[in-house]
Amino acid sequence: MELREYVHVLRRSWLLVLACVLLGGLLAAATSWRQTKMYAASVTMVVSSSEEAANAASAYQGGLLSQQRVKSYANLVASERVASDVIARLHLAESPAALSARIEAQAVPDTVLLRAVVHDADPQRAKSIADSVGEAFSAAVERIERPAEDEPPSVHVRVWERAKVPTAPISPQPVRNVAIGLFLGVIVGIAAGIGRHRLDTSIGGDSDASVITGAATLGMIGYDSDAGRHPLIVHLSPHSRRAEAFRQLRTNLQFVNIDTGPRSILVTSSVAQEGKSTTVCNLAIALAQGGARVCLVEGDLRRPSFGEYLGIESAAGLTSVLIGAAELDDVLQPWGEGRVGDGRIEILPSGPVPPNPSELLGSRNMAELLEVLDSRFDIVLIDTPPLLPVTDAAVLATRVDGALLVARTGRTRREQLRRAVGALRAVDANLLGTVLTMMPTKGANSHYYGDYEIYAPHPRHLRSRGEAGIPNELSPAIPAQGRVRATSAAGTSSSDGRPADSRPADGGSSDTRVADGRAAKPTAAARKAATRAAVEADSRLGGRRGSRSKPRSAPEPSTQSATSAAAEGTDQVSAEDSPAVEIAAQRQPDEPTAPLAYGTADYPDHPAGR
Repeated sequence: MELREYVHVLRRSWLLVLACVLLGGLLAAATSWRQTKMYAASVTMVVSSSEEAANAASAYQGGLLSQQRVKSYANLVASERVASDVIARLHLAESPAALSARIEAQAVPDTVLLRAVVHDADPQRAKSIADSVGEAFSAAVERIERPAEDEPPSVHVRVWERAKVPTAPISPQPVRNVAIGLFLGVIVGIAAGIGRHRLDTSIGGDSDASVITGAATLGMIGYDSDAGRHPLIVHLSPHSRRAEAFRQLRTNLQFVNIDTGPRSILVTSSVAQEGKSTTVCNLAIALAQGGARVCLVEGDLRRPSFGEYLGIESAAGLTSVLIGAAELDDVLQPWGEGRVGDGRIEILPSGPVPPNPSELLGSRNMAELLEVLDSRFDIVLIDTPPLLPVTDAAVLATRVDGALLVARTGRTRREQLRRAVGALRAVDANLLGTVLTMMPTKGANSHYYGDYEIYAPHPRHLRSRGEAGIPNELSPAIPAQGRVRATSAAGTSSSDGRPADSRPADGGSSDTRVADGRAAKPTAAARKAATRAAVEADSRLGGRRGSRSKPRSAPEPSTQSATSAAAEGTDQVSAEDSPAVEIAAQRQPDEPTAPLAYGTADYPDHPAGR
């Protein structure tokens, strides 16, 4: 591992390191608190020779003899024999071995001084034992160094400084112990983090996925705790970081093959619960917002989920067409009233669950159906089951232009991803790239998402248009707020901003234009011209609904009634001969309109994006 990898591991494992540090400090503090306090008392003895007083030479020889004796006596002070004498003197209720273990002898280097240190839980008893050790050892030396009973000893040991009652314990030392515990916690935490990194076999980021698959990572979708409740993030929260990640995936797909880009794309994963279904749904919405005609095929015939995510009926669908029980046009379901931004989405649900999904997906009828869909749509997205449990995705991968492999960060194992890639290569499928889901939004891998917050629209700009977010036309159940609506005397405006009597009977979408005072079905160019005029009127108003605006120049004829209605605070304007445009936006006075951050194609519900 390189230094950069170690730093990356530490950033990912900082919680583990912190836990080990805290645990080490707590254990050290608890151990110090439970330890018995010990006190130390010391007595100092001096060793002298009887030859020191004769002459200078004898004194020198006697000094050397005393220094040599001090080194030997240091081992005798803590002997059990001396301890037995101390026990007898003080009448202690402990064994000589236990007492000798608490006696420590220290020879002062290059001197004739000998120090005996006694450790005890009672400071007064420590002093008494130390003094007794000095007296008992002096008596023992006299017996050892006496050549005969009637002759004086050649070496004398006398107590030079008696012991004092200690005032503070020498152990435990909480500060030192806690410091040692913290240091050991750091070492253990770093070792545990490196060990976990080496033992972790899950996909940790785009570098892991690229090494295993040999393909580029086309998208990285961040973790969102609300993703389970609101899976269609591009639809419900277009300004979020996850929505921008799907738009980035859309952009990357366009550059996979510039000359002959993939038109039919299979989306699969190695195992279940990796986010492939939500990925394909959000990718379809992002592609449609970019102006593409998208067909979303539910190829997961074993566990279909589009009904839950998209709110569609799946009683008849793909399986019905494959077995000849229904025509394609009868089961295709437009989503979002068939129009999403400049594009549209049509969904082909799974239909009844068959007993032989793999055979149906690999049949000639499926190949012919894909050819028909390719001719009618710009992009065909197919949701399929995981690669490892069943063979459905591998069978269908041979009939499409390319496959996207979805992997969940921190959960998908490297071996699982490697086997999934092997399954695609075994059938000679074209792997376009990988999409990583559940990417961390905090920590070492969060750099991909953090920069987007700088460019996201400010909430003040959203409030200036009277909306909590960009309004959307994708679902009739969601009210459209802050959009340009066309109303006329012939009929009231519907939820999508079009006159009720001007919408075609088949549920398609249409707009109205002003032509000689009559409402008529416009051409595409006329629709865009009317929309631009409405946007210009929106930019000139600048006043809050219900408040008076500043005098402005006269608007164009097609928006005259809309301007006067907004200035007078009315909610709707009707004309007998021509429709009017109502601006439902609510802005602060003289507050500038915020420019779009990513272009109108990415925000289909803004009037300029239609």
